[in-house]
Amino acid sequence: SELGKARAEIKELKADLDYERKARRRAELLNKKLAKDVEEERMGREAEEMQNNQLLKEISFEKSEMVRMKRDLEEERQMHKLAEVLREERVQMKLMDARLFMEEKLNELEEANRKEEREGNRMRKPKVLERACSSPARRRWENPQIKKGINPFPRVMRAIRSK
Repeated sequence: SELGKARAEIKELKADLDYERKARRRAELLNKKLAKDVEEERMGREAEEMQNNQLLKEISFEKSEMVRMKRDLEEERQMHKLAEVLREERVQMKLMDARLFMEEKLNELEEANRKEEREGNRMRKPKVLERACSSPARRRWENPQIKKGINPFPRVMRAIRSK
């Protein structure tokens, strides 16, 4: 009976041992699967981090490029403004030169006309005045605006003065 009890106990212990071995194998397999899953997840996270780092580098590069382009664009705008100012100054200088030249020529012409009038008046004054006053054709063709003292060419004179 004791031997039977011992054999039954041994059988029971063998069954427990087999169950524990199977459970251990299952646990080891699950552990390997979990370890594999964890490794894959870690590698996936590292790949995502690398992609994120790469994207951050690209974004920072793009930002620096945009800043550089904005700076270049602002410099170009300033150069255009400066060129426009210089061009305007050059035009104003040319206009001033032309105005001074015209004024000189007008002064020369006025001086020449005054000289001619002085010389001509000394020699022909009575005859010219008599002809101008007595000639009916002269009075007929005389401009009424000039007669009233109005400038018949105001636009032309304004244009010449503005230059």
